[in-house]
Amino acid sequence: MPTIHFLGKIVPSNHYSTTMWGLPEVHFKSEDGVIDGKFTIEVKGASVDVKCVLDRFERDQLVHVHKIAYDLARASLNLISFATGLGLAVVFDQFVDADGATTAFIIHHPLLAQLCTAYSLADSKNVFRVDEIMKIVFAEPALFLALDDLITATSLHHLVVINAARAIEGLRHAMAQPGMSRGQAWELFRLNLNIAEGYLHLITDTSQSGRHGEGKYIPGSMTVEITNRSWTIMNRFLEFRKRGNQRLSLADFPLLTG
Repeated sequence: MPTIHFLGKIVPSNHYSTTMWGLPEVHFKSEDGVIDGKFTIEVKGASVDVKCVLDRFERDQLVHVHKIAYDLARASLNLISFATGLGLAVVFDQFVDADGATTAFIIHHPLLAQLCTAYSLADSKNVFRVDEIMKIVFAEPALFLALDDLITATSLHHLVVINAARAIEGLRHAMAQPGMSRGQAWELFRLNLNIAEGYLHLITDTSQSGRHGEGKYIPGSMTVEITNRSWTIMNRFLEFRKRGNQRLSLADFPLLTG
């Protein structure tokens, strides 16, 4: 059976180290049948090794296996944090494939990068620079909290749906005028950013079970779509702010539907 490993470190590694062995093996089988395998965790010093023995493994399964491995590693570290009061985290930085080859590992969503048009990291006079967008973000706590929710969710998969909804609701609050009802605030939000109601419903409605602690299974294809939509809405909000809070033109920003 193919065996892969996710290797990482406890952060901050210079403040805490421990050894944990004999941890229970976890057999996980996803509801859609994409993943079926056994996972074991080993902690030595500040190093973390999650061993994944799978019934089969193709490269397109990597994101799904990583989700399970990372959640189990975090659960282990969270138990340490709960017992010690220390704010610990785990970061995977290496991957060992089924052939035993070790490569550097980092979470990367290149398609999301293409959705960011509000500014560029490149030094160019033809684009809105990151330092200009920073002035906007730094001046508005609700905005940088919403941005933090989205970025956090890219590595903590089970938070994608909840964080996306919270981020978008935070942006709606930030745009709302004093005295507006919830319905009026949503209407203004959709109007200024050219977003159809149905486009938002996938984000807000899907998050309800997670926000209420039910933890229902959500297919990976849906979490990907929710991430893409929330990224697009955040980008439009930044475009709205940098334009002096003027409604986005339909010519440049066509109506988002779906």
